[in-house]
Amino acid sequence: MVRWIPFIGVSLLWATLSLRDWHQRRYRRIWWWLGCWGLNALTWTPVAITLGSSVGQIQTFWIAGGTWVIWPLQPASIDLSFWLNIVMTIPQGVIWQYNHSQHRWRQWLLAGLATGLTLESGQAIFNWLVGLGRWVNINDVLTNCTGVIIGAACMLLLQRHYQVLK
Repeated sequence: MVRWIPFIGVSLLWATLSLRDWHQRRYRRIWWWLGCWGLNALTWTPVAITLGSSVGQIQTFWIAGGTWVIWPLQPASIDLSFWLNIVMTIPQGVIWQYNHSQHRWRQWLLAGLATGLTLESGQAIFNWLVGLGRWVNINDVLTNCTGVIIGAACMLLLQRHYQVLK
């Protein structure tokens, strides 16, 4: 049960921020908080979904109560979960660009890195504090960043084509 505390605590934070923005009539920003909550649900719960990864062929390290992958792009680590990490953050990129239509690739890169680093840092901290049992993987930072950039670029194309999305 203690392993659920990080997710429950962060869920309360996202709910508070969403309600604040609802009362301030900043409805676009609520989508950002809901997206953050969804990513946290995928990464900060003690339930891990494995999709046929080649775990035995990846060089890992046991650090502070969790398994770490610190060498990026090991051939065995580029599996279905690698690609799904890109897909799961594309909506955050879309929402970022929707909320910040004046921003371009430098801000997308920063938002993507912040997203990936926050998710993986949270997993590392919560592995140490409550034994979350999640992998901390440098590839996830790279793929999460890539997903945000792809989502923002797609939204920019939609904004240019349909002026109403600005």
